[in-house]
This record gives sequence, structure tokens and C-alpha cells, in this order.
Amino acid sequence: MLIRFAVENFMSFRNLTAFSMAAGKITRHGSHVITERGKRILKGSFLWGANASGKSNLICAVDFAQRIVTEGIKSVNCDKKYFRIEKPYRTKPGVFQFDIACGGHFYSYGFALSYLNAAIEEEWLYQTDENESCIFLRRKTGDGQTIIVDTDRDFSGDRFRVYAQDIGNPKMAQTLFLSDLALRSPEEDAEYQPFRDVADWFRRLVVIFPYSKYARISELVDSDDPRIRLASLLRYFDTGIDDILKKKMDFEKAFSEFPENVVESLKADISRGLQEKGGRALVRNEKSSVEVQNENGELYAFKLTANHGNADDLFDYQDESDGTRRLFDLIPVYQAALDGNVILIDELDRSLHTRLTQEFIRYFYRLTEKNPSQLIATTQDSNLMDLDLLRQDEIWFVERQKDHSSRLYSLNAFKERFDRDVERGYLLGRYGAIPVFRQLLSPEDEDGEEEEADEQDD
Repeated sequence: MLIRFAVENFMSFRNLTAFSMAAGKITRHGSHVITERGKRILKGSFLWGANASGKSNLICAVDFAQRIVTEGIKSVNCDKKYFRIEKPYRTKPGVFQFDIACGGHFYSYGFALSYLNAAIEEEWLYQTDENESCIFLRRKTGDGQTIIVDTDRDFSGDRFRVYAQDIGNPKMAQTLFLSDLALRSPEEDAEYQPFRDVADWFRRLVVIFPYSKYARISELVDSDDPRIRLASLLRYFDTGIDDILKKKMDFEKAFSEFPENVVESLKADISRGLQEKGGRALVRNEKSSVEVQNENGELYAFKLTANHGNADDLFDYQDESDGTRRLFDLIPVYQAALDGNVILIDELDRSLHTRLTQEFIRYFYRLTEKNPSQLIATTQDSNLMDLDLLRQDEIWFVERQKDHSSRLYSLNAFKERFDRDVERGYLLGRYGAIPVFRQLLSPEDEDGEEEEADEQDD
């Protein structure tokens, strides 16, 4: 579970900015809180703010850090990710820190990144149970060139020392010590379990952007669990779909609706990936949704279609509304939640009716009660700002400052009562984080201003 995330010098987050999932003293909506080793942690949080306030940038910051941990620095573009409004920030490091609960322990992991060199400046991992202990601290010495690794642990043998020496090599400047040790340490070696647990936490993190195509939807078509079966949930959310069917197709013809210039390379990539790893893959564009399965070395294609009440005339993906298509990307979240993952969604309400979004949230809490999963989402729908739906400490605001940096703060700081109409207060500007419109001048006003300026110049 995520307890706290802090970021500095990333896009609109100029100064160190912290987002917390620690639960306050509020007693309402007790099912929205889970207790881990005595700490009360929220299962959900939702962020509001004006356009261009920085809501999406917070999700981007988590995604950026996750990809560095799981895929390496070469998987991200470090260009212009710093706070670009002020030139000195180009040379300052970006800082990302996660306080998490995993593997039965609490950890604080983070790193500082040079955007100019696309290299790790500093990295740390602490275990923060009853007493804080440093598992490792990777840092530069006074000369700014030499890398050393400190630790409070008494690691047996020479493995840790050798790994620490390796990371000091300039060629390893783009490699995270956490990822390196998680990959290289033997699974049976308990001393290195914290590295594997934290790295696995990042691999299990789910980030969904407005136009993400979440591939796990194919698993839900055949699911035996009625709580998460795709057809059941599409009926539940009143999409007009009675059932989802898979139509077996010739592998070559399955991609006839995809652009010709990418079909051959796409088929080759799918074929190679499934033959190497097995399982299934889902490929989607705006027109169709095709699942490819590897069965005993042979590839089979299945086109997902929807029955809207006439089994003789099935609907393709392109026939569905924007809202239904959005649900195809969001419903797999429930499977990830049952697996105990942390899920972040940018623009949860995009193309969805307010009541559907509200029910999507309610169902998450009902489905995952006492399950260590979390849902963190940005939204523009003020109707969701309802204390019958959410706790005060689950409501967050992002506001753009005069210097164009983002400020992040919680409704809980205002100490509002549970019976307060917070949506009305928000729209009236009580909490900030709303658009402020400057008055536009008419052409006549502009001419008048110019004449007045000319007279002043004379």
C-alpha cells in the first residue's frame, strides 16, 4: 500500500510536494480505511483542480518513477521534465520518494535524478517499522564523482560489498541499486528480501491514463468470478450490453481493420512475444478489439463483440459509445484491486455519467473491503465531492500558483463537518483550486487603453 508520495522538481511540482494516504481521525466510512501493523491507511483518494493545475502531473510523476524502477532510465524521456518556468531548475535533480507497506514491513524508498545526464544522483531505502534502519544509501562523496553505498545492515558474505562496488562504476549511473539487487540476488536469500519486495511493489503498481488500453480486460471475459466478469459488470453499469462474446477468426484477417503500415510489425511482435511467454495478448485501436492466444505453439485470434439484445447482429468495439469504451479500460481495475494492487487513474470520470462514476467508486469499496488495495484518481466532476460518498481526508485539491507551480492540499486541512455541502463550498471558491477567469477586453476597450497609453507617453 502507498502511505506517502513526495516529488520535487518534476513538471509543475517545483518544491517538495507530499501526497499522503494516511487516514485521519474521521470515523465515517470505516470501510475506506485498512489497518497495517497499527497504521490506518486510506483505500482511496481523489483529486480536484482547475485545468492545467497539475493533477495529471502527479499521476505522471508516479508513472515516471515506476517506469525507471521497473524498466530503467532508458525507458523514459528526461527532456524537459524539470520545472521549466525557472531556468535554474534545469540543473537541479528531480526527487521521487515513496513510503509504502509491503511484505509485512514499512519502507521508504526514493531517488534523485539528474535530468541533464539522465543519471541517478542519489538513492535510498529505509525500513521504517518500529525503528528506522538504513538498508542502503547510495550517494556521491565530496568530489561529486565517487559513488559510495552506506548501510546499517550486517550483510553476510561479500555479495553486498561486490554489488556496492559495481554500482560505483560510472557505467552504472543509469541503473538503480534497488532494481539491480532485486534482479541479481537469489530468491532464497532472505537478507535481500526487502529489495525484492519493494521492486515487486512497483511492478504491481497500475497507472491508467485517459487513453490507456488496459490489456487485462481479456481475462475478465472468461472469468468464473461473477463479481468481476466483464459482461456482468457492463450489465451492472447499464451499458445496454447483455453479453460479451469472443469470435474466433483467422489470424491474418483479425488485423484487417488496423493500419496497413503497422500490421506486419504488430503481428510479428505479438507472435514473438506469445511464443516466448505464452498466454494471451489484447490488441485494440479505435475500431476493434482483438485477443490473441498461444495454444501449444499456435496463435489464435478472437474478436471481442457485444450482444445488445440481438445475437444475430453483434456490435464491434467501434460501435460502442465513448463511455462504454472507457469502461472497457476501467473494469479490469477491479481484478487488479482484488490482487491487492495500488491503482492510479487520471480523469476517472472521462466520458462517464456522474452516477456511473459514483457507483464505480462505491463498488470498488464494496468489492475490496478489508483488501489492501487502493484507488487514487483525478477528476473534474464536482458531484463526486460528496461526504456521503467520500471521507474528508480522501478529498484533495491541486492549485496552480502565481509562479505556475502546483500546490497540493487536502480538504481535511479545513476541518469540515461531515454534513457540510463541500461541493457547493468548492464551486464558491472556499477551498481554492478552481478556474479564475480574467475579464476580456472588447476591441473598443483595447483602443481606449492604447490611446490612454499614447497620452501618457506624450
